[in-house]
Amino acid sequence: GRKTKKLYLNIKKEQNWDRAAQRPCVTSLALIFPDKNEFVPPGFSVVRRYGDKPSEGGDDQNPANLNFGLSDEPVFLCYRRSREGNPITGIVPLQPAIGEAVPEGFTVLERTPRNFVANLHGKGGAPVFLAFRQRLATLETLRPLPLVL
Repeated sequence: GRKTKKLYLNIKKEQNWDRAAQRPCVTSLALIFPDKNEFVPPGFSVVRRYGDKPSEGGDDQNPANLNFGLSDEPVFLCYRRSREGNPITGIVPLQPAIGEAVPEGFTVLERTPRNFVANLHGKGGAPVFLAFRQRLATLETLRPLPLVL
């Protein structure tokens, strides 16, 4: 089989909300498929690799391909920081094929900027999606709809 490599997404959380609100927070996420002519959306940054050894194929300057070793189609996570909007307070992967449900208060990232299905596995493997939770300052939490493929 293919050799897969674990990928960890490290997120710094500020325990003191008043202090966190002084800096731009991550308020939006997007997945992109460069092979489908998708690019980093305006105002967004791409998640980059950190700490890999160049001898193992890593490079601190390259975007982090979330689909590394799983299929031929690269998938990248993008984020936007802002002082306006609802900050993202949690991210979880979901595998609908094994019956994982969307946790209460989370929203599934279902589509890319060009309306492709935002499956982390791209063309291969069982679908994996990202779900995120936001701190809703003025809105009530909406109950997520079931994920339909």
